[in-house]
Amino acid sequence: MATLNVSFVVQLLCVIVLYPVVYAKCSNQKEQMYNLSQTRQTLNDLAMDWRPRGCIPEAEMIMVQRPTLSKEEGEKVWTLKLAFQLASELFQQNLTLVKWNSIKLRELQDLLARQYMTYSECVRDMRLRRNLPIGDVVKNYFKQLDDFLSRESFSLCSWEVVRAEMGSILRDFYKKSKMPRKHV
Repeated sequence: MATLNVSFVVQLLCVIVLYPVVYAKCSNQKEQMYNLSQTRQTLNDLAMDWRPRGCIPEAEMIMVQRPTLSKEEGEKVWTLKLAFQLASELFQQNLTLVKWNSIKLRELQDLLARQYMTYSECVRDMRLRRNLPIGDVVKNYFKQLDDFLSRESFSLCSWEVVRAEMGSILRDFYKKSKMPRKHV
């Protein structure tokens, strides 16, 4: 009993010292709201420089089932992690036809990647289950967006429709994140 495993003690100290920092980052509603707001604003800023005319047919063609955020904190964090992962991947695809400001586009890509990494740490540190039912809805949503872009050959209008759709879902996530929380 007098000889403790040194690596166990180090791990235990790391958990005691670092877990509150990671958990505070994950459970800090102000930071979550700020990040969602920044991402939404950056998406909107992309359209400020160039607003397409004549994209109404494409906008009418997109039919997606939007995922929603759970009130339960663990599910919400897991959903956000998956959504930011898939959004980050989506906005790395064929963007050659877009007329967006490249600096603002890079800022959006960085914001999405940063939030994905943050929520990945949260999921790992909160030891959340990986296969929640909402995961299929989130994956299907992004697959529908990806399929739409592919069908439309990653056209300027299809990207603008996806940009607007992503702005809408981020607005929904923002509103849902402001609601009182139900802890695990």
